[in-house]
Amino acid sequence: MKANIEKRYAIKFCVKLGKSATEAMEMLKKAYGSDSVKNTNFPLTTEENVNAVLSVLNRDRRMNVRMIAEEVGISKTIVHEIITEKLHMRKICAKLVPKNVGADQMKHRLLTSQEMLDQFLNGKSITVLPHPPYSPDLAPCDFFLFPKLKSHLKGKHFRTIENIQKAVTDALNSLTENEFIHCYNEWKNRWERCVRSQGSYFEGDNINL
Repeated sequence: MKANIEKRYAIKFCVKLGKSATEAMEMLKKAYGSDSVKNTNFPLTTEENVNAVLSVLNRDRRMNVRMIAEEVGISKTIVHEIITEKLHMRKICAKLVPKNVGADQMKHRLLTSQEMLDQFLNGKSITVLPHPPYSPDLAPCDFFLFPKLKSHLKGKHFRTIENIQKAVTDALNSLTENEFIHCYNEWKNRWERCVRSQGSYFEGDNINL
């Protein structure tokens, strides 16, 4: 029992030095012999380290693994394990959030998002049309807009995000009224072809826009 307590303190010391789990176990083997740690499972994600990582995240959810490791003084491997296995968190939009959202939270997210979306669409006098999922052949963005942008940007190289944004904006601004009219006429034709094919994906959907 006393030996195990001693080894735990040794592991804690390794963690403070920023050693990974593998490195810590190798050091223990050298110090105590291979057999002494062969069948043991000492946690490197101690309660103290878990609380330290949680404290940092509560202060700033935008902190990445490297930044947390530097502040807490433990290795990135251990920080990652604490975040994913102990705190059960994942990164969404550059922020660490709980992996599992409760039913009430999910409902609140849904209702709030729907309310804000309805306000936006009503404020812009936008009519919402139904659209079947997994149907790029029936979506103007997929069969018209994206190919246009791809053709306009093909073979060009951009050094900055700003250059890309300007090139895309210029491509969108270059679209003519006749091109949009042609797009919507083709959209109607695609609805008809979908009906004739009994809802199946239809062949020969490549068009010259």
